[in-house]
Amino acid sequence: MTRKLALAAGGVVAAASAVAVLWSQGPAVPATAASRAAITPVSAVSAVSGVDKNGVSAFPLAPSQADEQRVAAYWSPERLKQASSYVPSTKPSPSTKSTTSAAEVGPGDAKTHTAAPGDAKTHTGAPHAVAPPPVASPPMVGKVFFKVGDKEYWCSASAVHSARRNLVATAGHCAYALSQDKPVQNWVFIPGYHDGVAPSGIFVGHTLYMQEDFAGQGDFDRDYAFVTVHRGFSWQPYVESGRLKYRSVDVGRLEDKVSAFHFASGKPLGRPTYVFGYPAGANPDGSRPYTGQTVKSCDGTTEKKFVSAPTWQLEHGVRLPGCPFTAGASGGPWVIGYNATTRTGYLTGITSLTWNLNGGGRLDAVSTPYFNHLTQRVYTQASKQGTG
Repeated sequence: MTRKLALAAGGVVAAASAVAVLWSQGPAVPATAASRAAITPVSAVSAVSGVDKNGVSAFPLAPSQADEQRVAAYWSPERLKQASSYVPSTKPSPSTKSTTSAAEVGPGDAKTHTAAPGDAKTHTGAPHAVAPPPVASPPMVGKVFFKVGDKEYWCSASAVHSARRNLVATAGHCAYALSQDKPVQNWVFIPGYHDGVAPSGIFVGHTLYMQEDFAGQGDFDRDYAFVTVHRGFSWQPYVESGRLKYRSVDVGRLEDKVSAFHFASGKPLGRPTYVFGYPAGANPDGSRPYTGQTVKSCDGTTEKKFVSAPTWQLEHGVRLPGCPFTAGASGGPWVIGYNATTRTGYLTGITSLTWNLNGGGRLDAVSTPYFNHLTQRVYTQASKQGTG
């Protein structure tokens, strides 16, 4: 059901310092806001903004070959060095108050926190002090880079299985700029990103799929996005006339290159879960335990009751206590049935918000929208689209 508008933007977003980009192997057009007209099926050749009868919004990002080439040319190694923190503005309803630093602290900060299921008084299991023991990084986890206005930013994301083998899952606020009421520009996914290296290439976003209430209402119960991508490329360096230049080299389809998590929805709460991402931002006390240069993981058992955050219109969030991730982890996958040997499992959520449950100086929980039948509809629509 569509809800009243409560905000224009918000959520946990990427934070990054300057990145020294070293490619280990060799490879923008503003999109319009959604209309309420019936959507025309999106093909690999063309894309039309709109909302279908199931409430699935589709926005073209770079649907044509010319668009793809323009975005690819934009993200030179030097350009990626400029990516920095993305802190969209918020517009809370008159009946709620936003947090002092919503993007980094989240709705459970010390000034606004009230007792909730799974808070410091009720959750079981002590939070990890700084970070849990490392887990082998799944190759399908990576970063998304994008542009809002005249600045470059990044978030976390992962490849998710589809018949077309070309699908990425991330947070809605990592693909749609609520403050501008339109999709971000020049969106690309870099799986396996670490320490400035793109080991599996770069994949340009083709079309963005979302549940209509995120773009339309700023509803963080729908803060998820599925993006189809073109075949990947890597930048191959070469020297010409004494100057370093780059040429793009095709690396194939996303899932063929790095595999993918399997999508799952409607799963019960209270299940063991792994969360992956690239945390980088500061804690409330100013400490920075992460750099955002490598994939980090945390794990635990999700709470058995839904959590809410009125500022973000969140009513059915799923929270994982004990995960100390900071800003930058947004869009990272939540995985059940994770197999550390095969490094795959079932995608049941994406990091949307971070929480400070105990009111101290460190963040100590993360949350995802609950993946339900509405999420399934978005995923199903996105998984049908071929991109070449």
